Amino acid sequence: MLGRRSVPCETPKSTYVQRCRHSQVVAGLRVPQLVLLLFAVLVASGLSLPLSVAAQPALDPVAERIRLQLEARKPPPEPILPATPVETPAPVDANADPANDTETPTDAPPPPAVVTPPPPPQKPVKFIPPKLYVGKELLRAAALLTRFYEGRMYQPAWTNTSGLLPHAETLLTTIQEEAGREGLRASDYHLAKIKAVIADLRPEHGGQRTADANLLADLDFLLTDAFFLYGVDATLGEVNPELLDEKWFTKNDETDLVARLHTALTSNQISDAVRNLPPKQPGYLRLRDALAQHRDIVARGGWATIPGGPALALGSTGERVAKLRARLIASGDLRSAATDNPDSLFDTPGKRPLPRLGEASFDQELEQAVQKFQSRHGLSVSGTVNGETLAALNISAETRVRQIVMNMQRWRSLPQDLGRRYIAVNVPNFTLEVVENERPVMDMKVVVGKMMQENATPTFSAKMTYVVLNPYWYVPKTIAEKELWPLHQRNPSYFGRNNFDVRRIPIGYKQVPDPAAADGTTKSIRVYDYVIRQGPGPKNALGRVKFMFPNPHSVYLHDTPAKNLFNRTVRAFSHGCIRIEKPIELAEYLLRDTPKWTRKAIDATLRREKEQTVYLPEPLPVYIQYWTAWIEDDGELQFRNDIYRYDRIGPALRSGSKTKPVSIRPRPKARKRVPRIEPPVQPAPPGPVQASADR
Repeated sequence: MLGRRSVPCETPKSTYVQRCRHSQVVAGLRVPQLVLLLFAVLVASGLSLPLSVAAQPALDPVAERIRLQLEARKPPPEPILPATPVETPAPVDANADPANDTETPTDAPPPPAVVTPPPPPQKPVKFIPPKLYVGKELLRAAALLTRFYEGRMYQPAWTNTSGLLPHAETLLTTIQEEAGREGLRASDYHLAKIKAVIADLRPEHGGQRTADANLLADLDFLLTDAFFLYGVDATLGEVNPELLDEKWFTKNDETDLVARLHTALTSNQISDAVRNLPPKQPGYLRLRDALAQHRDIVARGGWATIPGGPALALGSTGERVAKLRARLIASGDLRSAATDNPDSLFDTPGKRPLPRLGEASFDQELEQAVQKFQSRHGLSVSGTVNGETLAALNISAETRVRQIVMNMQRWRSLPQDLGRRYIAVNVPNFTLEVVENERPVMDMKVVVGKMMQENATPTFSAKMTYVVLNPYWYVPKTIAEKELWPLHQRNPSYFGRNNFDVRRIPIGYKQVPDPAAADGTTKSIRVYDYVIRQGPGPKNALGRVKFMFPNPHSVYLHDTPAKNLFNRTVRAFSHGCIRIEKPIELAEYLLRDTPKWTRKAIDATLRREKEQTVYLPEPLPVYIQYWTAWIEDDGELQFRNDIYRYDRIGPALRSGSKTKPVSIRPRPKARKRVPRIEPPVQPAPPGPVQASADR
């Protein structure tokens, strides 16, 4: 039989020595190391502390300053909800003599309990995070800043305790070089304030001094905010940086700027990251080259102004013709040999008089140059310099620069990938294109909204989902009240001759005094509204087809019976919707993947004059855009008239800018509803109708 083997003295001695050694190691640790050790023990045991508390002692002074400023923008902890009301028993007299108490029957009800009512519910106050400033400089991308620094444990990105890191200078230099090329203003990105802070951090009188942690934190904030602001402007266009969270970038299929900056810092490729922010579409890159060319023209004084006078045509002579020739050479429309004095093409101080020999004659070469200019500017191509052409010629080079900048801004507001197939409408050019695999496969003229604020066609993007053949037109209230009812009052047969019907639609009840009651009581009566509907047919304002892409503006594409308007050069006549020249061809193209809806089937349905909705096999993106400057595939720069005056608005000014915005008419918005005005009572034809926001 084997007995147990034991070592009575070895284990206690070994354990004691180990404990002594552990005590000596722990005693030699510093406070930050002790806190981290405690945090590790808590994590190992299944417990943890909040990140800000656990990491706080390990932060250097700059990181601590960053953390404190960003955590001040976080909402306070939610208040503790009040506890459930507690029933309090009736008070008992402790000094009473039980012997003198009157005996209470056992079946008597107990005294009522005192219930403390809960406090009335209070509406929580919405927390608005405070704005983040460096001195008087507002940091506009504070939401992006918070996500960025939280992701790197509040460690600075551009500085350390010794001062500025090299890639900070790279960021400054790159933004200063690239902003102008992209039509942006380098002054919008804190460059002056950054340089001032850097100057404060530099050693004085050749001696070394310890960098101030507050200044370093401020500088880090400014540099990070500069990257994000430039990134928003160069990548997304007019977007509020405070609205950009991770979900926004995912929803809009955009690369998160916070992730871009993290990657750029890790790979030390700040310069490449900044240069890769703007769009890479060919249309944008061509405009960028045109911007450089026109800025060069501006730097040389701009092109000459042609004085007013009689129309210039083939055979005209004189100084005005010489100025016309110089003007067309300066803009590249006339490819003839330049004069002996190239500076005379531009409006520079002290230039010599224009030559008045062969250049002063309006010949065929000059006529062709005028025709080219007219074609590039969307004018009637006649070769004659009439008042309209003269006005376009005298638009300054500075204005053309602003137009190019505004159209580059519109490119940045579009998604990087427009889709394999899409419909593009250019409002100032009055045209529609169907693009497939980056090539136009169909184009047509369109009629857009009038040049009035309430009727302007808005710019937006949506997805077309269905087509309506033989549509009804449900007349909007504003059109009915301002246009149709006056026509009907002047000519009572107007509605009948144009296939309109009027219906009273019950919309609710209201209380009115009861005339049969002497005590002033009221009674409830029904309230009606009027809806005017135009049936399918050759006179229908929507024509035979409408193309629907749901959007908040209630704008869509549709046919029109007024075909003569497509012969006009300026086609702004609608109430906001877009009338198209070739509706049947477009419907055939959209339904080409649906065997049932051949061209023959579409024509047969249209002849029946019965409304029918046809859904597309897949949604098709539609982009309603406002292009006043672009470059064709052949390299020709196109300009169009700024019909809604959007180009005069200019880019949104940064907060704190001393430049005052130009006073102009505000950009058109969606039309507001007007108060209901009840027209005269009309006979109600049979058949229910529905209200619609069509226009």
